[in-house]
Amino acid sequence: MLKKRIIFSLLYKDQKFCLSRNFRLQEIGDINWLLKSYNFEEIAESIDELMILNLSTSNTYNNSFLTDIAKLTKNFFVPITIGGKIRNLIDANEYFSAGADKISLNTIYLENHGVAAEIAEKYGSQAVVASIDYKAFFQEKIPKYKTYNSGSNVNGEELFDRISMVQNLGCGEILIRSVDNDGTGNGLDLKLLEFIPNGLLTVPLIFAGGIGKSEHMHAGLSHPGINAVCTANLLNFVNHGLINARKRLELSNLPISKISQQ
Repeated sequence: MLKKRIIFSLLYKDQKFCLSRNFRLQEIGDINWLLKSYNFEEIAESIDELMILNLSTSNTYNNSFLTDIAKLTKNFFVPITIGGKIRNLIDANEYFSAGADKISLNTIYLENHGVAAEIAEKYGSQAVVASIDYKAFFQEKIPKYKTYNSGSNVNGEELFDRISMVQNLGCGEILIRSVDNDGTGNGLDLKLLEFIPNGLLTVPLIFAGGIGKSEHMHAGLSHPGINAVCTANLLNFVNHGLINARKRLELSNLPISKISQQ
C-alpha cells in the first residue's frame, strides 16, 4: 500500500512569497524574511514533500527564483517539486538542475501537448506532476467542474477531460486544486470525489485547496481515492503548526510514515 503524504507548498511571485485566497495573492515576505521567520529544517521533519510554485508575472522564470530555491533548500532533505513557467525541455532541465526531484506542469498542457509528452518521456512519469485548477458551477444543484487557466480564467474544458488528457501525456500523479476553497481554511472539496467517473484516475491523486487545520488533512488522507494532501497555508502550518498536525495524524490509523520527532 502506498503511504499517504503531506505536502507543503510555497507560492513565489516576483521574489516574494505569498498567501493565496481564491487565487488572489498577497505578498508576505522575501527569501530573507522567510529564512529569518521560519525554521525549514524543522518543518522538513513534519512533511513528506515540499512544492515551490513560481507564479511571477513574467512569462519565464528568472535566476532570482533559482537562487532563492538554492538558499531555501540548502539543508532541506525531503523531495522537492518545482513548478511554474515551464515552457520547454530547457526550462524543465533548469529546475531539475536546481534541485527538483519532480516538476509540476500546468499551462503547458494547454499550450503544447507535444512538449508535455516530451518532458515525461525524457525524465520519466514519476518526475512529472500535472497540476489542475478547477471551479465548480452548479446547474439545478448539480455541480459541473471546469478547469482554470493559471487560476485566472475558466477555459471551458471539463475537469475530467483534462484529467484524462494529462494521464495520456505521461504524468505520474495529478494535483487538483479548488479555486473556490483555496485559502479559505474551510476544508477540502471532497464532494468532487463523488463525481469522478470510476476508473478514470490511473495515477496517484493529490488534493489541495482549503486546508486550515489537521482535521482537514485527516479527512482528505482518510479517503481511499486521495494519496496526498497539499497546503500552502503559510501562517497556519509553519513553525509548530505542521509538527503538531503531523503528530496528531500519526496517532490515527492512517498509512502515513512516522517521521516526526517524538
